[in-house]
Amino acid sequence: MSEKALSAVEAELYDRQIRLWGIESQEKLRAANVLLINCRQLGCEIAKNILLSGINSLTILDDAVVTEEDEIRNFFLSSDAIGKKLAEAVLQKAQSLNPLVKLTADTQNPSEKDVEFYKSFTIIITTIIKTDLLLKLDKICRSNNVKLISGDVFGMFGFSVADFLKHDYYEDRVQMLGKKRSHDGSEKSTVQVEGLIEYPELNKVLIFPNTKQSVEAIKKTRRRNELFFLMLVLLEFRNENARNPEITSKEEDIQKLKIIKNSIVELYKVKENVFEDALFELIFGEVVPVCAILGGVIAQEVIKAVSHKEVPINNIFLLDPVTYNGKEECIGA
Repeated sequence: MSEKALSAVEAELYDRQIRLWGIESQEKLRAANVLLINCRQLGCEIAKNILLSGINSLTILDDAVVTEEDEIRNFFLSSDAIGKKLAEAVLQKAQSLNPLVKLTADTQNPSEKDVEFYKSFTIIITTIIKTDLLLKLDKICRSNNVKLISGDVFGMFGFSVADFLKHDYYEDRVQMLGKKRSHDGSEKSTVQVEGLIEYPELNKVLIFPNTKQSVEAIKKTRRRNELFFLMLVLLEFRNENARNPEITSKEEDIQKLKIIKNSIVELYKVKENVFEDALFELIFGEVVPVCAILGGVIAQEVIKAVSHKEVPINNIFLLDPVTYNGKEECIGA
């Protein structure tokens, strides 16, 4: 990727964040071409944050038609958008956040896109897609050096999973100069520390019943948060039903979730109460404040992945639906 030098207008617009993460990181962001698959409640939060960061281009790929619920929860939409293609309807308000970013709408079904389409991006962000498409995308990304992050919100629960390939980064660390004060009274200096994280491919992270992939590596992981298994149950529900659990069929869907939970427990050989069934009461809908939190986290990880500054999450982020604490898990490595 070739970084683009910032213009005087860009340097002025992005002055505050350049002070935060440096002009070198901002130039990397300025060269980044980002694809966002699906721009619903979580997607619009992600889009807002990465548009403001100053990327080169954002393509929104979404074949949905705007519903009344979308219009209420998506701040990029107005009442006259109902019935229109969502990807096109969000453009005007999204573009107003940052006129310097090239913003494009694509209304084709993501599963119908060919490999060439996906190869042109620096990083791909997905929300609300089935796992088979996500794993297919991950293979394409790995073959073409494109980074990938996926996230979802189920009620009060949110998570993200990333494959940033072989990711090198640097971070600024403060180091003490010693006991003796320097001439200006300072006892500290800042140094750059380099690091490297090798992310596992997602078919070693997201493994479900009735697949040929082995779970032995994950079973050997010493610390597996209970919410990791909740994430698998919810993703498998979508895989089997082509939708998320819905409040209109709450009781029926909870029974389906319990059956899937039992199959996950059997696959991973964990205790039956690996998480309490009461959590199923908290996973309906896309709760807007949760979307805002997770959207900020995912956008932050995109900025880290593109700029190569600061340590990214390796490789799963879990937002606890009870305590609202964020937890990082390394799975499949």
